[in-house]
Amino acid sequence: MKRVVYLMTVLVVSCGLYAQKHYIDLHAGVGVGSWGYTLQGGSTQFGNTYSAGVGYTWFFHPCVGLQTGVQAVRLSSYGSLTEGVEYGPLTDYQGEQYMHRVALSGWREQQEGWLLEVPLGLRFRYFADEESRVGLHAAFGASLAVPVHAVYRVSGTAAHSAWYEWWQLELHDLPGRFGTEDVKQEESCKSLLATFNAMAYAELGMAFRAGRRTQIVLAAYAQYGITDFSKVKKEERTTLGFANKENGYTFMPEYHGLLGTDCVAAMRPWTAGLKIGLSVWPGKTDEQKKKQLKKLAEQYPKLMPVREQHDTVYLRDTVYMRDTLVLHDTAVLSDIEQKMPMTREQAQLDELLSSAVIWFHFDEYKPVLEPAYILDSVAAMMQRHPSLRIQVNGHACSIGTERYNKRLALRRAQAVAALLEQKMVSRKRMKVASYGASQPYRYNPKHSYAKDRRVEIIPE
Repeated sequence: MKRVVYLMTVLVVSCGLYAQKHYIDLHAGVGVGSWGYTLQGGSTQFGNTYSAGVGYTWFFHPCVGLQTGVQAVRLSSYGSLTEGVEYGPLTDYQGEQYMHRVALSGWREQQEGWLLEVPLGLRFRYFADEESRVGLHAAFGASLAVPVHAVYRVSGTAAHSAWYEWWQLELHDLPGRFGTEDVKQEESCKSLLATFNAMAYAELGMAFRAGRRTQIVLAAYAQYGITDFSKVKKEERTTLGFANKENGYTFMPEYHGLLGTDCVAAMRPWTAGLKIGLSVWPGKTDEQKKKQLKKLAEQYPKLMPVREQHDTVYLRDTVYMRDTLVLHDTAVLSDIEQKMPMTREQAQLDELLSSAVIWFHFDEYKPVLEPAYILDSVAAMMQRHPSLRIQVNGHACSIGTERYNKRLALRRAQAVAALLEQKMVSRKRMKVASYGASQPYRYNPKHSYAKDRRVEIIPE
């Protein structure tokens, strides 16, 4: 268990620099469960369980994250004894040996308790794309469980008697000794449980986007005790209903619950049920970041100057890969400028370039849509021109640090290069580069951060 916790901690620290989103999780669950012990001479029955907690998930990958937190779990189960127990041999005051017998009737005991758990594990989520409202959810890991409250409640009837083997005689209904008693009591049994225990857990269900910040999770869950929750050693277990005294022949009707008797072996609790959770992203949305940057620009105009909007237009081989066009014949460009109004030309450029550039969502390096029509054109062009080499340039918006944007833009370019390799384009014919946020997309009347998140493919 210590090694597992250590490895998970190292994984959290090592993946921290690559974390993309983090969530605060709230959840509650209901189901069935048991303290997980086998009852000799009787039977056990599971009871209702409830759980609630708060957690934290750190997604170091769009689909995979590390989760931890704290939760409280209520466990309940029932044990019923039907077989009698026998204790002895004992010696009476005349030196005769006998066996003390207890016949049980309606003997039922409820074990109830609360566990405080600290889970540590992996959480998975998958949405087909950014517009999908429904996705998959899964999680698994281990948790440290500490019993904070545990009691037993017992009820039933016990009839005591003494069996003399030599005389073949059974004595019962003797005043003060071998009689019938009705037992009904409640007592804490926390002292019989180990302080620190380990549980394994797993979840599988669906995730629903409720907004830009929130996700609702509905899942089935299960838990099982990895370690033995009972700290009573085998040699310390007693026979039901008796305590060792100096005058051992005297009947002592003391009862301390099933968990400390030889009727119960190891305890490995389990629970299963359904849970509902709410995950909230506490970060800022794109709109909030834009408002913040705009406000800072207004307050400190010298520190945040407005970028000038200008660039060159290119056209090459009828394959449009960039927010620019390359024209071999400058006369054609002059003719277009004379015959086409600037506003119409700008509109056509926007329409052309929006279908040519490979776009990405904020803080993501997977294309918004699979750019098959673009990549197929590139692959076909390079087959027609074996000597042609291309540049795959990654770009990012200016939100975030320069170092982070440079790395994010490079991952975007590498992702597109990998897709081209799948279409039989040699990596030797591609040059992958990252420009970070240094080259914003300029062919739009009003600057949009969304258009800065792109990859451009141009002939080298």
